[in-house]
Amino acid sequence: MKVTYDQLGEGSPEGAAIVYVVSDSLGESANNVVLSAAAQFSDGAVRVVRLSQIKSADEVSSYFDEHEEDFVSTAVFHSIVDPALRKQVRSNLNNRGILSVDILGPVVQLLAGLTGEKPKNQARAHHMVDKRYLRRVSSMEFFVEHDDGKNPQDLTKADVVLVGLSGSAKTPLAMYLSFLGYNVASVSLDPGCEIPSELASVDKRRLFGLENSTGSLANASLRVKDAGTPADEAVALAESALAHAADVMDGLGCTRLFTDEKTVEELSADVISQVEHA
Repeated sequence: MKVTYDQLGEGSPEGAAIVYVVSDSLGESANNVVLSAAAQFSDGAVRVVRLSQIKSADEVSSYFDEHEEDFVSTAVFHSIVDPALRKQVRSNLNNRGILSVDILGPVVQLLAGLTGEKPKNQARAHHMVDKRYLRRVSSMEFFVEHDDGKNPQDLTKADVVLVGLSGSAKTPLAMYLSFLGYNVASVSLDPGCEIPSELASVDKRRLFGLENSTGSLANASLRVKDAGTPADEAVALAESALAHAADVMDGLGCTRLFTDEKTVEELSADVISQVEHA
């Protein structure tokens, strides 16, 4: 059994709720659900302890025996694949009077009813090497080899091409999309950067211009200030960079995405929605 700790925010207020995530696999999905819920409360209000890769109910029982003093404000979320192990753990928790939520069991039962198939009941099945995993690895390699204008001859091979100034979130978005299995290339529109001629051949439905007035302006201003340019001239040059990038995007006919106050997840949803219908 492996024990790991997660907590949102700094500090640990006295009386913070302790939430256990118990799994016979890695427990990542259940842990993410709990952390997403915990984010709705103040920093440090919830402490998450993950007990992953458990082999028997005795492991869980022994751990709880050693930490019984912590059960003042406690709940357990478990995503245990093995039905027998799940039943034993749930019984143990009930005997201790600890509230528990089965995250995986009801979902598996529902899908069994929908598909008419018998579940494999195989821990870590989601994490085994398969075509999706290999696709993700390949996409991550594509991202590394085509970030910020590298290997422009391959732009037409990309599922997604992102263009924009530094600070417009090109790299974080490209990295996130590649993790989802998309081949992503990015090109900088900073003044002085050569615009690859290959961009003109990219399917416009797969070409996205990222605009973030705050981040891009700040980055451009910082660069010219570092070069010794007076502050007022730095701002003017930065604004000129924004106008230049906008002109290039207009010429390319790409889809414009404004990244201000948008998360990478929200931006990726916008991109995927268009690409999947291309």
